[in-house]
Amino acid sequence: MVHMRLTGIYLAAGQSRRMGRHKLSLELAAGKALGLFALEAMLHCREIAEIVAVVREDDDLAWASQTHVHEWRAKLCIATYADADQGMAYSLRYGLAQALKGAAKTDAVLVVLADQPFITSELLGSLAEEFARDRSLDYVACSCNGTPHPPALLSAAMFPAVESLIGDAGARKLLTDAAWRGKLVDVNSAAVFGDVDTPDDLYKLQRLMQAHLVKTPDDRINKSYD
Repeated sequence: MVHMRLTGIYLAAGQSRRMGRHKLSLELAAGKALGLFALEAMLHCREIAEIVAVVREDDDLAWASQTHVHEWRAKLCIATYADADQGMAYSLRYGLAQALKGAAKTDAVLVVLADQPFITSELLGSLAEEFARDRSLDYVACSCNGTPHPPALLSAAMFPAVESLIGDAGARKLLTDAAWRGKLVDVNSAAVFGDVDTPDDLYKLQRLMQAHLVKTPDDRINKSYD
């Protein structure tokens, strides 16, 4: 397999407007905050060399816990973004800028949303493996019924396009642009893409977690939540 350096970008700077309070700190299961699930999946993904977590200026990181951040300090960089209210595209651009500051060349970034708790390290690893098999790809993204969804791996060829994104759609429009050559990895469970925006969303996911006795990110890969 061709060697590459993959950097994770964890987008955790949303406003939580529809939730009415900072959603990443809300308990999802077993005393664990919503914002920690997908982050743990990234931390345990061997293919990811480092992670840039983009957070708001007023985030006290209670959802991550200082102990957890300290434990992973060699792999995890917390990047506070002052202009997070401009939209997801700007947070992604900021995360990419932080990722490119390192001395080592980044061949691709793997973008993950903080409010998708059913993401697993195996799923992230499968995206990295697909890209490693064919480095001519511009991106590798998850899909459900043929529609691309994050998490998504974006190659260095796409960095200039990411740097020009605006608004709140993130990289979604790039994944549907025929100018880019990509591969979609089908994910059977629609719940993997079910983000948490409202109290009702949170309640439904809490019930799913309890019903399936999901305890860790690695336990979730072979379970169906449809």
